[in-house]
Amino acid sequence: MSSRLFLTPAALVLASAQMAYAQQGAGQPPGEQPVRQISAQQVEQKAAMLNRVLNESPVAARIANSQNEEARRHFAKARDLAQHAKELSAEGQLRAADALLNEAIYEISKAQQLVPDPGTQQAAERARYSQLEDSVAALRRTAQIALPNAPAAKRAESEQNLRAAETLVDQAVALAKSDKYIEANRQMDRALMLLLKDASLRLAGHTIVYDRRFANRREEFDFELNRFREFERLVPLAMLEYRPSPEARALVDRQVAQAHELRERGEAQFGRDPIAAIRDIVEGTDSLRRALQAAGLAVPQSMSTP
Repeated sequence: MSSRLFLTPAALVLASAQMAYAQQGAGQPPGEQPVRQISAQQVEQKAAMLNRVLNESPVAARIANSQNEEARRHFAKARDLAQHAKELSAEGQLRAADALLNEAIYEISKAQQLVPDPGTQQAAERARYSQLEDSVAALRRTAQIALPNAPAAKRAESEQNLRAAETLVDQAVALAKSDKYIEANRQMDRALMLLLKDASLRLAGHTIVYDRRFANRREEFDFELNRFREFERLVPLAMLEYRPSPEARALVDRQVAQAHELRERGEAQFGRDPIAAIRDIVEGTDSLRRALQAAGLAVPQSMSTP
């Protein structure tokens, strides 16, 4: 009695990819890769799996019905590669046929990434909604705490921003209850953008209008450290909202790391040299400002000097 193994399209691609990876001798220098024997049965099995994914799977239907031309190109290339592999296999060129099948697997994987399964996309949107909800709540709390101490003109603007953000959040919550997470996230994005801009304006007031006097160096140091932490709290929120490119993320990480080094040095040397310590904290805040700019949030440059 024979048994057959039934796999989902995603599992088929994953299984084929694992086979391809194993055959490539990953992690070994080119000169040390063992020569593996490729049997006709192995090539046939891989080709059969690819044929099901390319012609008899929800993946194929989803990509064919999508408006994503790039995904269609990847899928069409996979078909061409699979067909060429079939011809090579018939001629007995098994190793070349297997290599083309591996390339076809890669092309299918790229197409799937561009047109994700609706269930997977829904789960991702639900997770992002949770992140946005937490971030918006944190910024709303910060704005409400800062509101009583704001100048009258800025207070009116902040109150207006808060009301607008609350309206957007209420709309997002209603949409999320109906499982419309894509639409809910759009409203949460708008609320977060509004609150980030409000926070940016609030920090601009601290950096540009810097004419206050301090009773002593400890009070000045604590003020600068608090300002540093306000900028620091904005960085992960700006990353979530603006979703910068990998290159921009790397720049953000470098600036944040530099800011932390400066803060640690300032805290360590305050007892010996308060003025140098304050300067380190101010420079650390400027590094965080540059990190925010790299992420996509514009914050005016500090004009203060201790």
